[in-house]
Amino acid sequence: MKTTFIYFCLTVSLFAGDVPEDVRAASPDGAFQVIVAKVGGANTRRLEIKGKDGKILFSSPPKIDGTDLHDYYPEHLRWSPDSRILAISAGSSKLFRTYLFAWDGKGFQQIPMPEIAASEDNPWIYPIAWKADHTLHLKISGPHAGKASDHGYEGTAVVQVELAKKAAKKLSEEVKRYGTNE
Repeated sequence: MKTTFIYFCLTVSLFAGDVPEDVRAASPDGAFQVIVAKVGGANTRRLEIKGKDGKILFSSPPKIDGTDLHDYYPEHLRWSPDSRILAISAGSSKLFRTYLFAWDGKGFQQIPMPEIAASEDNPWIYPIAWKADHTLHLKISGPHAGKASDHGYEGTAVVQVELAKKAAKKLSEEVKRYGTNE
């Protein structure tokens, strides 16, 4: 009864628009915990990855690749099946991209993503699913932030992560525009 009541309260708060201060997601093997936590009085959140013992293995900087990261989107968080790579979207409401963080045996290191939707305005690029051989499928949509008057685009991309090289390469990308005569 007590557990049911707790789940009921959490469900009601989520539908009411109240988001918990911290959002946590464990890796498939349970070795790592992701925490997206509010930063002090600021209107931003940061990403932390902790080990089972609670030790912080990674804490996000305010910028990655020159992009301001105001928020992380845990609804787009995807762990690779072997728990070695975390893919998560971050950025702002008008532009967010997927970032990769890989376990190297001591901590998590960022793996640079290849260019995805480079010629598109304000894309949202978020991970959908991991497949065999550290292959990540991504969804692309946009434009966002008021630039979509009578047109837009959507698509997919696939990248493969090479852990030994700490690199990711784009295997495919397809973007379709709609609302235009193209």
